[in-house]
Amino acid sequence: MATLRKNNVEKYLRSFAESVIKRGKKILNAKGKSGKLSDSLKYRLEATDKGYNLVFKGTDYAAFVDKGVSGTKTTRTYQNVFGKRERSPFSYKPYPTGLGANIGALEKWISRKGIKGRDKKTGKFIKTKSLAYLFSKSIQRKGLASTSFFSKAVSENLVDFDINLLENFKTDIITHFETLDL
Repeated sequence: MATLRKNNVEKYLRSFAESVIKRGKKILNAKGKSGKLSDSLKYRLEATDKGYNLVFKGTDYAAFVDKGVSGTKTTRTYQNVFGKRERSPFSYKPYPTGLGANIGALEKWISRKGIKGRDKKTGKFIKTKSLAYLFSKSIQRKGLASTSFFSKAVSENLVDFDINLLENFKTDIITHFETLDL
């Protein structure tokens, strides 16, 4: 594996990655989804014998939030990095036991948001666990909408990527040529 040298191409790739993450966080924040996911967004730049690898990282559920999840009754789409709508590669399946999404996580979310459910017939409040179960079944049927936070961020930053990368590459070649000792 080659060692990383501070050059214009590397600096540009780091700047590109930081810009993608910054824009992704801004999109998440605008959709009210900042928090653990936003804080987890990172990148890693590796030099290889053939060039560079730029790897973006996030929580294990980042792809679900970006691309959405189709439900058993609804198909979800997301915007890919080229700006086209595509079908989500993720989908809920009917649960054989009748249980839906993570009830415990939904209970915590309901409590944190202060949501109270009522029985339509009696008007009495229902238990948080029952409300979480109802939410879970709804999520299973309808799925989760995509935010395209990462796809949009990459798409927006790719507009001038090739031109800027070539300019930085040209500068590196000229700089290396000028400093070459013969």
